[in-house]
Amino acid sequence: MFKVSRKTLILLSGGIWLMIGCMLLFLGLNFIIASVYSINFNTLHLPVLHFLNYYITSSQYAAALWVFFAIAIGSLKGRFVFAKTVRRSVDRILSLPDPITLGKIYAKSYYLLLLVMVFLGFLMRFTPLDVRGGVDVIVGAALIQGAFLYFHYAWQLHRSQNRA
Repeated sequence: MFKVSRKTLILLSGGIWLMIGCMLLFLGLNFIIASVYSINFNTLHLPVLHFLNYYITSSQYAAALWVFFAIAIGSLKGRFVFAKTVRRSVDRILSLPDPITLGKIYAKSYYLLLLVMVFLGFLMRFTPLDVRGGVDVIVGAALIQGAFLYFHYAWQLHRSQNRA
C-alpha cells in the first residue's frame, strides 16, 4: 500500500476538502443564477429569492444578497464548526506512526458521516433551486474554509520540522 508522511496526508485531506468545496460552491452559484435567469422566475417556487425580491425589487440584487449571506454563513460555519473537525482529524493523523497509508486519511466514523452527507445531498434534489443553491454555497464555503485550516496545520508542521 502507498505510504505518505503526516504532512502529505494533511495536505491531501485539505486538497480533498478544497476540491469538493469549490465544486459545491460553483454548483450552488449555478443553481442561484439559473433561478434568477429562468424564463419562469415569477412562477417558479423560489422562496428565498421571492422573499428577497419583494424587498429589493430586483431579482439580480436578491440573488447577490442571497449569495453574500450564504458565503458569510458558510465562512462562519467553516471557521467555528469545521475548525473542530479539522483539528480532530489533524490530531488523529499526527498520532499515527510515520509513514502512513493513504487508507488512514480519515477515521472509519468519518466515512459514515460522508455517506450521510451524500444521502442528504441526494434529498436536496427535492428542494427549490434557490434553497438548494444556497445550501450548496454554504457548505462549499465552509469546506473551503476548512481546507485552508488543513493547509495552515500542514504549514505549522512543516515549520516545526524545519526548526528541529
